[in-house]
Amino acid sequence: MSIDYAVQDGIATITLNRPDKKNAMLLAMRDRIAEIAEQINDDSEVRVVILTGAGTDFCAGADVSEMAKGGINGSLLKARHMQKAIKGLGRVNKPIIGAIRGVAVGMGLSMALACDTILATESLRMGCVQRKIGLSPDAGNVWFLNRYLGVAKAKELVYSARMFGAKEALELGLITRIVADDALMNEAIALARTYVEAPTLALGLAKQMFDVASTMTLDQFMDFEGTTVPLLAQSEDFKEGTRAFLEKRAPKFTGN
Repeated sequence: MSIDYAVQDGIATITLNRPDKKNAMLLAMRDRIAEIAEQINDDSEVRVVILTGAGTDFCAGADVSEMAKGGINGSLLKARHMQKAIKGLGRVNKPIIGAIRGVAVGMGLSMALACDTILATESLRMGCVQRKIGLSPDAGNVWFLNRYLGVAKAKELVYSARMFGAKEALELGLITRIVADDALMNEAIALARTYVEAPTLALGLAKQMFDVASTMTLDQFMDFEGTTVPLLAQSEDFKEGTRAFLEKRAPKFTGN
């Protein structure tokens, strides 16, 4: 199916594994991403996710060879499955770390930007390139770019369809850090381990807060915060955190 999935020591790793095609997403791969996202949400053993691509590239977007098949109904079907994959990643209730190298365009761009933290190598090449094949942006590109960059810069990237590298992506705030290519996965795993040691429910709620903050007034957000944060006071991790604070020791969170 060209998607590898493994869980070890609280870290789930999703690997797009079609390196000979720059991990271009087939229909079945989109479905698998959506399935894995649901599985992660239901698996209490998973505390953090790493999303990466096999080979020298993260993802060249949707597989162009599939795009024209099946007429308009086929195109609508593929679009729905693309949407399902992106929505699935967006709904994951645990931190996602993107370990990104090489090309990340089209659907690959949105999959990268759906991550909470992005570690990238100098080889990174991002772009919203659908214009080059006669399409408008898809896979949520406009939503992500507008949210991260604002309308003016997002339009410049969409209308020009130009590629940009790791340095510019960092300056724009699209990625978190640039790391050496041969250290990418080690850096991602090291960061993931710090999240494994964190209170998973608290990180999940913080992630939800970021998701809703831009759609709410301050009053609405404070109401949301005021009705959700107190629920964490009933969690085992909160009890452990307060005990550890009073006992002047490091807490041992379990994710419950």
